[in-house]
Amino acid sequence: MTPPDPSAATDLRPAPTAGRRRVAVAGALIAAFGGFASFNLTLSALPAYAVRSGAGPSGAGALTATLMAATLVVQPVTPWLFARLGRRHSLALSGALFGLPCLPLPAVSALWALTGLAALRGLGFGVFVVAGVTFTAELFPPGARGRAIGWYGAVGGAAGVLGAPAGIALAREGAYPLVFTLAALTAGLVVAGAFCFPRTAPAPVATSGSGDRGSPRATRRALRPMAGPLLVEAASTMAYGVVFTFLPLTAPAAPGALLAAQLSLVPSRLGAGWLVDRYGGRRVLGPAVLVTALGTAAGAASHQPAVLLAGTALFGAGFGAIQSATLVLALHAAGDHPAGLGLAGVAWNIAFDGGTGAGSLLGGPLLALGGPPALFPATAAVLAVFLPLSLRSARPPEAGKSGAPPDG
Repeated sequence: MTPPDPSAATDLRPAPTAGRRRVAVAGALIAAFGGFASFNLTLSALPAYAVRSGAGPSGAGALTATLMAATLVVQPVTPWLFARLGRRHSLALSGALFGLPCLPLPAVSALWALTGLAALRGLGFGVFVVAGVTFTAELFPPGARGRAIGWYGAVGGAAGVLGAPAGIALAREGAYPLVFTLAALTAGLVVAGAFCFPRTAPAPVATSGSGDRGSPRATRRALRPMAGPLLVEAASTMAYGVVFTFLPLTAPAAPGALLAAQLSLVPSRLGAGWLVDRYGGRRVLGPAVLVTALGTAAGAASHQPAVLLAGTALFGAGFGAIQSATLVLALHAAGDHPAGLGLAGVAWNIAFDGGTGAGSLLGGPLLALGGPPALFPATAAVLAVFLPLSLRSARPPEAGKSGAPPDG
């Protein structure tokens, strides 16, 4: 592994002091835990609530798809929002938008009203997820970003360990008001974490010599080397949307199975981050895609608890490694300057949310037509198609310009 270039970022933005970095990292991790706990509490519970209200599987999937569509709409404007409001106010706004719509959910049953509240939450979630990866990446040099992203992802995974099974279990008891109240309270941690960041807005995105970075042509040129990792990311999160939206509707052992997925995801994020820093992202990405596809296919064994538990544990391990590898590869391809990191953060999150929404939306009709034996193997097959791409295309075009190359 080539050592990071110590001069890569010093002429672009001042390095944070050790004390400020610790406080900012603490705020980012607090916000990560709260935001992802809120997300996971409702990811499966809200679709189940919609089914109980008469929406059916397609309506249930449409709620997750709506949340992700709203997330996608707001993400391209997040760099502008961060520059105008600063980190603190941007994060606080995201927590409010994500948490407050949870409070009226127990009094709502019409699909159109549930969809509107899901859209409001999606706007907050879109700001939150871009802020998390971008702000975290800015705090660390390229050669340490794998581990930094791994820690951030592990905290988010730990929130999922608590949130996803709790949401499913409470929903099966009919305790929807409690689920939605907990989702609102945990989103409040995003607001609390925001106050660990400075009051002032971050430095402007543009830097000297980068006047054309905001043009459409420059944006397309910057996105081109990220295309492989981003496509793999979208395919993996499509599987994530299918597993976490529809497994609770098809498998009696779903709470334990999703807990197994979340438990395996946490050490996977940490371990994959270390491996990416040491050996390169492409060497991690290929095996991770294969493991995730195998775990997804196991969802067809909806009435075989042992197979299902083993499969979802595989899914969590592979999915966690994909997240760390694709994000670090995208950040490396973007270069070590604020505009590039911001673009990579937006693009990676669009891939994540677009894939999750597509899985939730397309999985409903497929489940209605063929049941679990059709839905989960078909999703695994789509993901497997991207295995060659993960091995060939996840390579930045100019290795060595932005620190340690995590492309192996």
